[in-house]
Amino acid sequence: MGRKFLLTAFLILGSFFMYPPATAESPKQLTYIALGDSLTAGLGSSEENYLRIHGFVPQFTKYLRKDNTVKVENYGIPGLTSTGLLALLSGDEGLRNRLKTANIISISIGGNNFLQTVRSQPDPEEEQLDFNMQLLETSLKETYGMVREINPTATILLIGLYNPYPSGHPLHQLGKEYAPKFNAAVKKLASESTLFIDPYQEFVNKEVDLTHIEKDDIHPNDQGYRVIVALMKKAYEETQ
Repeated sequence: MGRKFLLTAFLILGSFFMYPPATAESPKQLTYIALGDSLTAGLGSSEENYLRIHGFVPQFTKYLRKDNTVKVENYGIPGLTSTGLLALLSGDEGLRNRLKTANIISISIGGNNFLQTVRSQPDPEEEQLDFNMQLLETSLKETYGMVREINPTATILLIGLYNPYPSGHPLHQLGKEYAPKFNAAVKKLASESTLFIDPYQEFVNKEVDLTHIEKDDIHPNDQGYRVIVALMKKAYEETQ
């Protein structure tokens, strides 16, 4: 009886070495840094306890936290232009150092460049739009190049533009021309680890439903931000 018990115990103990018990995989530690303008800041989304938790940064962070431990830093500055973002990165060594540790970086920029153009000239010439587009594209490339040099391995999500102006709005045609041109420039930067998020088509004929344009506010509402987040999640999941 004693020998049989010892043999059984030996076989059970041995099985632990041959087939160790399964353990749950530890959640990844991720750092997500968001750079950009008022979209990054979440303007237009509803507030809860004075926080814009329905913007794309909080919502994308919530998605990431389903399987990971996530530290998030939001550098969304309303009114920021592409040259302003470039200056921010060039002049803030602390931010550049924090970017080195990021696993995920999102960048939304370009909308204010467009607004500056149309607000300074009610009916801007095609040449002026093209010139401003070239300046935007140049500063965007420099910004992206700087971020990628600082952090060669992070997943970067570049957020494109939508046209907030519905058919019949005085600026509809300008938005229809400008946003696709900008998005085409951004798309050139896309790669395996640099994801281009293009919300343009999702907003076509839904401008009133997805933005506050009826109040002369181009920012997305909660539903509009959900559309952008859905595109971000889809693009990110395809890299995993």
